[in-house]
Amino acid sequence: MASTSNVDDFDSRYLIVNPENGGMVDLLKYLLLGDISSGVKFLEAEAVLVVEEAADHRWVIAVSIIARKIIGFLAKPMEYTGFVVDFTLNLLSQNGNIFGLLYSLLHGKVVIPQRGTETFLSTIGQLDGRIDLYKGQYLTEQLRYSDVGQSGIEMELVNRILMDLCIMASKLAYENAEVVRNVVVDHWKMHFVDFYNCWNGKMELTAYYAVKNKLKSLLEEHKKAKFVVTGHSLGGALAILFPTVLVLHDEMEIMHSLLGVYTFGQPRIGNERIGRFMKAHLESPVQKYFRVVYCNDMVPRLPYDDKTFSYKHFGVCLFYNSCYIEQKVDEEPNKNFFGLRYLIPVYLNALWELIRSLTMGYTHGPQYEEGWFSIFARILGLAFPGISAHCPTDYVNSVRLGKERTIQMSSF
Repeated sequence: MASTSNVDDFDSRYLIVNPENGGMVDLLKYLLLGDISSGVKFLEAEAVLVVEEAADHRWVIAVSIIARKIIGFLAKPMEYTGFVVDFTLNLLSQNGNIFGLLYSLLHGKVVIPQRGTETFLSTIGQLDGRIDLYKGQYLTEQLRYSDVGQSGIEMELVNRILMDLCIMASKLAYENAEVVRNVVVDHWKMHFVDFYNCWNGKMELTAYYAVKNKLKSLLEEHKKAKFVVTGHSLGGALAILFPTVLVLHDEMEIMHSLLGVYTFGQPRIGNERIGRFMKAHLESPVQKYFRVVYCNDMVPRLPYDDKTFSYKHFGVCLFYNSCYIEQKVDEEPNKNFFGLRYLIPVYLNALWELIRSLTMGYTHGPQYEEGWFSIFARILGLAFPGISAHCPTDYVNSVRLGKERTIQMSSF
C-alpha cells in the first residue's frame, strides 16, 4: 500500500481547461498562429505551469476547448431531443407498441407516460429491459457434473454472479429514483440506500463527497462490509475515478474495504502516470480493478492513445469478442478504433451482430430475445458499429454467456 508521500509524488499540481474564459478569436489565434497568450486565457493553474502546458500541449488543449464548446452549444438541443425520445419510447412501450397505441387511440384509452415514476424507463432501459439478476443455473450444472476442481468452478460462479450484479447495477444507474428503488427492493430483494442525481448541475460538485460520506457511515456501522464500485460508459470513468480521488484524499480506511472496481465500456481517464499511481492500491494483495470491453465498442478507445493525446488504460482488460469469448489482455484490439485493416471486419461484425440479435431468443432462450428497439439499434450499427456495440445489451450477454479462451486470438 502506497504511503501518503506517494500521493505527493503523483504531483498535486493541476490544470483546468475552461472554454468560457476566452472567445473564438482567442481560440483561432492560439490554434492557428500558436499565440500562447491567447491560449493561456483558457487555462487555470499555476502561472508557470499554464505557460508551459499552453506551449507544450497546444493541440490537446485546443481540441479540448473545441469539444467543450461544441458540447455546450448542443447541450440543450440534445437534452430536449432526449426528452422526446424517452417520452416516445415509453408511450409506445406502455401502450403495446405501435399497433397497441393505434388501438388505444381509437378507443380513447391511451396511457400517458409519467416521467419520474417506476414505469418510466430511460432509453437504455428500453434497449435492454432485463432486470432479473443472473442465477447461474448453467454454471451450477457444470459444478455438479464437471471433472474440474470444485473450488475453481465455485470461484468462477461467484465471479460471474458478481460481474452480473455490476453490469445490471450499471445499467440501472440510468433510471430515475423510483425505477431504481423498485428493482433493488422488489426484484433483487436488497436494501436500497439512497439515490444521487449526478446529472444535476449543482450535484456534480458534491456527488463525490455525498457518496463518500454515506459510504463511510455505512462502513462504520458494518465493520466487516466490503463495497464494489461499478459503472457503464461515463459511469465507468467515474467508477475508477472514485477510488483514485479517495487515495488522493488519503482515505485509506475506506480503501481497505474496497472489494473491487468493475467498469463496462469505460473511456480512458488519464495518462500512464495515473495507472502507475493506482497500481499499488488496485493490484495488491489481489487484483481489484477489471475493465470489461465488448468487441468493437468505440468508447473504450477514446480519448486516443497516441503521441498527441497520450491517454492510457490501466488495470486488467476483460475483452469479449462478438461470440462472447473472453480474453484477459492489457489493451483491447484496435485501440484507437481506426485503421484500414480493421475497416471491413468492423462492418462485417456489425452485420453478424444484427443476424445474431434475430436468433438469440431461439439459440439461448427467451431472456436473450431482443426487442424492436434493440434490433433498430443493430441496424444503425451497420453505419455506426462502434456506437451500437456500446449498448449494455452485449455487456450483459458477455458476462452471462462469456467463456474464457485459453489460446489468445484476435477479435473477429
